[in-house]
Amino acid sequence: MKLSIEQSKLAEILETAYFAISPKPTDPILGNILLIANEDGIVSATGTNLNLTIHTTTTANVETSGQVALPAKLLTDTINNVRGEITLEVENQACIITHNSGKCRLIGGKPDEFPTLPKGENPIEVNLSAKKLQAALEGTLYCTNGDETKLVLTGVNFKIDTNKWQAASTNGHKLALVTGTLDSEYSDPIDFTVPGKSLSELSKILSQSADTSVCNILLSNKTIEFSLPHTKVISRLLEGEYPKINSLIPRTFEYEFTLERKGFESALKRVSYLAERKQKVVKILWELEATQATLYTEATDIGDAVDSVLMKPATNHSENISIGLNIDYLLEGLKHISTDEIVVRCNKPTQPVIICPMGGLLNQLYLVMPVEIKQGFENKSTPSKTTTAEKTPEALETTETTVVAELEEAINNTQTSQTESNGETSEVETSTAEAKASNKSKPSSRTRAKKEAASV
Repeated sequence: MKLSIEQSKLAEILETAYFAISPKPTDPILGNILLIANEDGIVSATGTNLNLTIHTTTTANVETSGQVALPAKLLTDTINNVRGEITLEVENQACIITHNSGKCRLIGGKPDEFPTLPKGENPIEVNLSAKKLQAALEGTLYCTNGDETKLVLTGVNFKIDTNKWQAASTNGHKLALVTGTLDSEYSDPIDFTVPGKSLSELSKILSQSADTSVCNILLSNKTIEFSLPHTKVISRLLEGEYPKINSLIPRTFEYEFTLERKGFESALKRVSYLAERKQKVVKILWELEATQATLYTEATDIGDAVDSVLMKPATNHSENISIGLNIDYLLEGLKHISTDEIVVRCNKPTQPVIICPMGGLLNQLYLVMPVEIKQGFENKSTPSKTTTAEKTPEALETTETTVVAELEEAINNTQTSQTESNGETSEVETSTAEAKASNKSKPSSRTRAKKEAASV
């Protein structure tokens, strides 16, 4: 094999293929990138870890076609540190790289041992805007579970029904959902889950694609292929049934508040320094008459903080509502919303809080589970903007809400049904109402102890 190519073009395809290389490959050949040069002037670079394969192409002046498998990191680092036109000449398993100020020789593996590109049978084809797919990944990947004991939760679940599609992820305490529409319609529902690690690498590639690019998706029984101009990303699918999370998302809301995203984010950061390190809870009092949200935090033996932001309420209620939330979860959700304004929707202090962007490329939803605050401050006199900073929050006494248990129960039931069917998919029959009734009828010992202490 012999070819000449610009350094920038070769470096680009090597860096893309390198996304699929494992830092600790299970087989020596998997630590290599496979380079193939065709007589028609096309050069491809392929990297794989068996679960994820990335194949990308570019053009070059090819004198002799051929292939070579070279150490991925060594080859990528070498090409990144040269400039101008590069000549690659391969003899046996050795590749001589000649550049404007010198040359080097790399010894590679046997290209025949490199895994072939996986191909699925009878794939279903879906076309989606590359930018919309990237927005969906950015809006869901951060809620995937890092615990691989619940393997299906480490991925993002996709559903397609007629011309509507959604992407969802959850770790049991927070949930992200993105929805959109397709140009084509599908007669049968489609449901599949893609590993979060594979989608993270795909997101990096999508961020470099043109705004008008279309991603062609080929879905098979065990693999999925995302095709972009000059690049293919092929991943194995996660087996198992994903929890039925849509039933946990409220359909109607009693309260709705519109806030400026950056201002709310800044206020949360300011009060976060004086929140308990373990729970990181902020008490938010939504003051309807004053049209402001007041944030309270307290850390034992350290201090406390109070802050406020303006908001626009939309509700038929006249009473204020207070909700306890995990600050880190709130900040993480706001970080992945790009619009200037957000809408916060809620019902009761113990029910899920929904955060949505105002506008945006797709319909996006972030659900965070509240923390039930035993000693609320709804009945306190409403602090004005001039006196808010002088108020001292009461001691934080919190318990986990039953809604967290609902989501965890749905997840556990999914795992149980998979175990009972020896890996076969079965339907999870857990409704939100049943979960609430179960949790209310069987309060935890911790909650009972707190109620007894309060009565005393």
